[in-house]
Parts: sequence; C-alpha cells; structure tokens
Amino acid sequence: MTLKRRLVLGVGLALGVLWASAAALLFLDLRSQVSDTLDERLAASARMVAGLVARQPGLLESPRSDTELVQPESEGVACQIQAAGGEVLVRTEGANSQALDAREPGYRNTMISGERWRLYTLEHNGLHITTADRMTERGELREGILLVLVAPFALALAGGIGVVWFGISRGLAPLEQLSREVSRRRPSMLTPVDIGSAPAELQPVVSTLNDLLARVNEAIQREQHFASQAAHELRTPLTAIKTNLQVAARQAPEASRALDQAQAGIQRMQRIIEQLLMLARVERAGAHGHERAAVETVIHQAIADLPERDRIRIDSEASLPDLPLPAPLASTALRNLLENALRHGTNGETVELRVQCSGTDLVMTVTNPAGDHAPADPERSDGLGLTIVRAITERFDARFEFRHPREGMVEAVITWPT
Repeated sequence: MTLKRRLVLGVGLALGVLWASAAALLFLDLRSQVSDTLDERLAASARMVAGLVARQPGLLESPRSDTELVQPESEGVACQIQAAGGEVLVRTEGANSQALDAREPGYRNTMISGERWRLYTLEHNGLHITTADRMTERGELREGILLVLVAPFALALAGGIGVVWFGISRGLAPLEQLSREVSRRRPSMLTPVDIGSAPAELQPVVSTLNDLLARVNEAIQREQHFASQAAHELRTPLTAIKTNLQVAARQAPEASRALDQAQAGIQRMQRIIEQLLMLARVERAGAHGHERAAVETVIHQAIADLPERDRIRIDSEASLPDLPLPAPLASTALRNLLENALRHGTNGETVELRVQCSGTDLVMTVTNPAGDHAPADPERSDGLGLTIVRAITERFDARFEFRHPREGMVEAVITWPT
C-alpha cells in the first residue's frame, strides 16, 4: 500500500470514528429529548381534557347511549375518560376501552391490536383521563431524525476525505516527482537530481541522493580511466613480445610450433586488450549521439579478419535503415556475437547472420547449432565479448537476448531502434 493511501485511510478512519461517535451521541440525546417531548404532549393533552371537563361538567352528566366522541384527525392518537367505578364515560372513535383501561396514573406501554402504544393516565376529581399515541409514529420520527443526522455527516465525511486526499496528494507531489525523475534515468545518467522547489523535509533526501550519484560517478570514472590506461600500458609490451617472437621464429625454425602457439596467445591477449579499450569507449560514449552507421559497413567491419569467416552465411534485406550509433561500436557488438557463435557452435556447421526490419526496428539474428562446448545458459555467460554487447545495446536503447527456436539451436538477437 502506498504512503498516500495509508495516510488517507488513517485520517479517513479517524474522522469516521470521531464523527460517527459525535453523531451517535447527538442522536441518543435527541431521541431522549423527543421521547420526553412526546410524553409531555400526552400529559398536556390529558390536562387539557381535564380542564374542559372542569369548565363544562354537563358533558358527563347528560345521559348518552353512545360513549364515542368524534374521530380524531390522526389514527395514531386516542383518549378515554373513565369514572372511578370503571365505567367509560367518553372515548375517541375506534378506541379500545379495555386496552385504555388504567387505574394507575402515570405513563405505561401496552399492546393494542398488535401495535405498541404509549399511554398517560391523569386522575382528576375522581375521573381517570387516559391519552395515548402509537409508537409507530414515534419510530418514524426517530428514523427521520437519524436520516437528518446521518446524511450531513456522511456528506461531510466524504468531503473531508476528498479534501484530505487532495491535500496529501499536493503534499507528496515532490516525492512522486523525485520518484519519476529517478525511474526515468538511465544507468549512465549520474547528474544531480533537480526537482525544483522541494520542501524542507525532502531536501536532505535529495542532497544525500545527489552526493551518492556524485560518488558513484567518480568511482565509475576511476574504473574507466584505469581500464583504459591499463589496456594502453599492456599494448606496448605485447607488441614488443610479438615482434621478438617473429624474429625468434625466423632464427629458430625448429621451435616454430612453440613460437606459433606463443604468437596465438599474444594475439588473444591483444584481442582482449582491444575489447577492454572498446568497453571503456562504450562507457564514455553518449547514449543519443548523432552518428549513424550503414548496415553494410557494420557487417563488413564485423567479418573483416574474422577467423573461419567462410562458415558465416549472411541473409540481409535490401534498403535497410542506418543504425543510430557509431559504426565501430555496432560492428564490435556484431563481431562478438559471431565469434561467440563460431567458438561455441558445432564444428564445421554454418553460422547464419540474418538482418531484417521489424516495424520500426532493425533486427540482427545470429543463429548457430549448439555444440558440445556451448554454455548451458548463454544468457549468463561471463565472457568479455557478451559483456561488451550488453553494454553497447543498453547504452543505445537496444534489446539483446538469446532464444532457443528448437532443440540444439541458439539465436542471439539484437533489436536496434531505428
């Protein structure tokens, strides 16, 4: 989980818990007040009926065959006046006299026709005046209050989380910019990181990162300088040794075989030195230079003076685009692949070099039968030649990979962007 999500989740949960607690406390307080208010309304209704009876005592003295009063406007309320002896004097239409029968003054709850009612009984001048209302209306009123409370709190919570998300996003924007800046960099890009006006909390991170990049750049420069100087220093004595071996071969024909082997070893050492010099040049080369190389030139330089070049079969399309790198680097990469294929392939088998376009890319494929001495995993080969191939392709945004189209065949593929 990202830092932004953690912060928003933490703040959102905290706000939700706090606001839910506040809403719950407010709802409980309002429910208690509403219940008290409705109870007080029942008591006020009973007192009002008692006052009417006190001012007009004739209402209860005249003989009546029907004890029902007019039907109230709401079905959820009821009223009944009962004499001390238990006789119902008057009641609202539809009211159940037995259900409203109450000798004890005060509040109580009862069931009437399967519904809960709230009753209040007032004793006045020997009369029991009972008022009642249905609990369903009270429940609907509480639900309305709950909705009125929840809706604003929910909207406020959603708006608060949105504001928190926006604020955290703005606050972490320099950190995300730093992440993008570092992820876009190539391995050779070791210049200081600049993300503009970074906040004070991020300045130590940027400063430490720039110091690390500076130290890495210095270390790489020292390694490149050492490799270049060592290769140059070794070239001169090797040339002298080779010259002396040639002189010795002319003066001592009987030792020609040993001298030939020595010269082969010297040539191999010279080849390694040339590879080291080329690797140093690749490390110093720019990733996006303006030099371009023709494919024909690259192939010609790659196979020039190559041992066993007669085993190489070239299949190249016509009118190929130029490669976006200097010709010596491209030819070095291709030559190393060909040498690797000739060295590890089956003796005498043909090595195929196929060059073709694939969309906007130019693909070079070196195919050879895997010999007995081929490495089990050519992609993990530690040879200097393949190391140089990887360095060149990475520096110029190309892809280098090994493929196994079928059993016993190995393909080394370089995909150059054109």
